[in-house]
Amino acid sequence: MTSPVARFRSAWPILWPGALTGGLFWCSIPHLDLGLAAWICLIPALFRLGPIPWRRAWWGGMVAGVVAGTGRTYWIAQTLQRYGDLSLPAALSTTVLLILYLALYWAAFCALCSRLDPRRPAFPWVVASLWVILEWVQSWMISGFPWQLLGYSQYRCLPLVQLASVTGVYGLSFLVALTNAGIAQALTLIAQPRRAVPAAAVPVLLLAVVWLAGQARLDRLEREPGQPLTVAVLQGNVPQEQKWKAGRKAGATQHYASLARGLDRTDLDLVVFPETALPFFFADSTNAEHRSAVEALARELNAPLLVGSLGGSWEEGIYNRAWLLDASGQVAGTADKVHLVPFGEYLPFASIFRYLQGLTAESGAFTPGLGHRVLRLPGSDVPFGVFICYESIFPAITRELALGGAELLINTTNDAWFGRTAAPYQHFAMAAMRAVETGRPIVRAANTGISGLIAPSGRILRATGLFETTTITVQVTPRREQTLYTRYGDLLVLCCGVVLAVACWQRWRHRNHSRPISAPPPAAG
Repeated sequence: MTSPVARFRSAWPILWPGALTGGLFWCSIPHLDLGLAAWICLIPALFRLGPIPWRRAWWGGMVAGVVAGTGRTYWIAQTLQRYGDLSLPAALSTTVLLILYLALYWAAFCALCSRLDPRRPAFPWVVASLWVILEWVQSWMISGFPWQLLGYSQYRCLPLVQLASVTGVYGLSFLVALTNAGIAQALTLIAQPRRAVPAAAVPVLLLAVVWLAGQARLDRLEREPGQPLTVAVLQGNVPQEQKWKAGRKAGATQHYASLARGLDRTDLDLVVFPETALPFFFADSTNAEHRSAVEALARELNAPLLVGSLGGSWEEGIYNRAWLLDASGQVAGTADKVHLVPFGEYLPFASIFRYLQGLTAESGAFTPGLGHRVLRLPGSDVPFGVFICYESIFPAITRELALGGAELLINTTNDAWFGRTAAPYQHFAMAAMRAVETGRPIVRAANTGISGLIAPSGRILRATGLFETTTITVQVTPRREQTLYTRYGDLLVLCCGVVLAVACWQRWRHRNHSRPISAPPPAAG
């Protein structure tokens, strides 16, 4: 019988590349933000795959996925323990379940890549296509959790990130994975320089083309004229443990009114409150006093307000809603959150996860809105779209708003759940990618930060610190031109699917044609 030490030694050549791959990925995303690490993160796993059994590659991928998934979601344990009333073991075990789920995609990636021949010219393209397809599956499987995909690691590299205006974030993931696979292929062919050099050169040339095209787009965007709007953002900095407590209605209303009165009131076009800044049913008659105070604030500022509050009722359903009030205090429109946060705003698979109901105990389980709508800014009639909190990680939502005519996007959120972990920074990075994809400026109002302004190029023009009670006033230029990504969506994902289908067909054809043909039976007689 093989001893545990012997089994560990036999597995070590697969486990350490997986751990290194996952660790490099972790370094490439916020907090560390070492985007360069993404360009080599897959190489250890891909280079060590070789002709090994797919089961060994699977476990190597699981190790990579666990390390990477920990970097993406370690902060969930703190949220569950602090706001879900869970014990530390229960919070940790629940977080581990999510990490293991995310690791399955890495395991599938490595197992499938182990069946590819790294000497073939198409190897990098098949690897990159497989990676993109698996990221796309994450965007809808079990309601979707595409948190911190590979392409987000480049959000600070503005020339490269312009590729998202054509392909979405998946294009950046494709480019990074392609470069990793090209280098891994070159290392495999190191003894054959005539084949190794082209293997590494093709991704590098593509990278150079994307960089130059991105720089040209940056230059063009910075020269575009336009009539800016003056938008103020309120960052209330209300602790999550106090937000839904009884008796907070008057306090919240007064707090935000006080912040707004401290603004420079000259020519304000809009004042934006964070997500559910006012923790009560805005239209309910029992809250008429607080609503009247907000309406009076709009008249006092002589400016429209976008107020985060609740819609519906306990009986009809609770909606996470943004209320648009004009300068006279009248409701000019509303926008509901459609894609809710699982376990935070509703409890999926309640029979299994009933122990997590503490997360929704105070605010109640929300009802998804019927759809996203484009609002008109009172006074200027500029069309704008609102997406709330978790919706910022789904490209389809902001694309829908841009297709609907929105010339400006507003993201309201409450990241108080996450404390000072990496999560608020990760969340903000993904919002920056939405600006590039749609070619729209994004104003972000966050309860505890990060609030700010993101240009259509993805450039972060303003950003507040975490847990600051503050306001900012920014100049925002609406934009009408639609990006290729807005018009055509995830065509790259379709192309990657075609590449994989062709690769599968060629592999099937090769296996069937390479089988020896058995001799026919001798003729009778």
